[in-house]
Amino acid sequence: MCLSNCIAVRARPCVSLKRRSIHSIMKHRHIILFISSLALAISGGIFSSTSAHAAELPSLVNTAIAKEESVRHTQDATPELTIEQRKDILAEIITASQSEVKNLQEKLTILDLDEDWSLARKQFLTRLATSSAYYSSLEDRLTRETVTLDEVKSIAKELRDWRETVYTPELKVAGNMLLIYQTDDVRRIVQARNEKIANDIKKLDRQKLVNTDTLKKYLGQADKSIKNAAVLNTKAKELYFIETIEPLQSRTLHQEALTEVITPTDAVIAEEPIDTQDQVRELSKEALKELKSAYELFFKMNDRIRK
Repeated sequence: MCLSNCIAVRARPCVSLKRRSIHSIMKHRHIILFISSLALAISGGIFSSTSAHAAELPSLVNTAIAKEESVRHTQDATPELTIEQRKDILAEIITASQSEVKNLQEKLTILDLDEDWSLARKQFLTRLATSSAYYSSLEDRLTRETVTLDEVKSIAKELRDWRETVYTPELKVAGNMLLIYQTDDVRRIVQARNEKIANDIKKLDRQKLVNTDTLKKYLGQADKSIKNAAVLNTKAKELYFIETIEPLQSRTLHQEALTEVITPTDAVIAEEPIDTQDQVRELSKEALKELKSAYELFFKMNDRIRK
């Protein structure tokens, strides 16, 4: 055998090895790209931060309840609690409540709403401004040098009663609007990332780099969770529209009719409306749970591809 043939024979294993190495590198490169895509989907922090904002609103109602307990403590405190201590407790509640109002105003203002929903937002912002003014008036009364112990107790009772009957119900309604729209934002983000991962799986299939059966199963489950979230939040939105938006429209359209004289035979005792705000909030919260499940499946896919 000539020298050139010997060299060629000896070179073949090296060429074959080189080809396998290139194939291996390309395989790992595509897998790494897929992992990077998943990493983008699960580590961006958008779901956690946005859902935290959405979940914040129900907690505002709970915070309000907790503050009511503080007000009761102020009113029914033991004799050892001085007037200054009572004033300090009330001042802290008023300051926290003002921050609560400002936070909700800012979040409502940035929502992209159509005309019907904008009307409701305008009403909420007006009521929140009134609430802020009321808190300021209580603060002014509290800081007067001549304020007495009985007046401090009276302020505490007024604040507690007003929050129970006026502010907390309004906070729940305005908070639900924000929760619905933030949940929609989360769903759109998760949907977009789910589609990106689906495209990456198709690339892996075409190149036959890895078995994608399990990945496809997880993807299907994630897609189902996202669709469930869409259905749940749509129900929340529809229920909220009927409960909150339509009454505002009717009030505007029929304002003149309401001023007409009603004879005793025409008068009807209005039934107390059923409060559906809790149902609205629960539907949106369930939607967020479905979206969280989709993200957990993204994590599983990430773990699977790394094995």
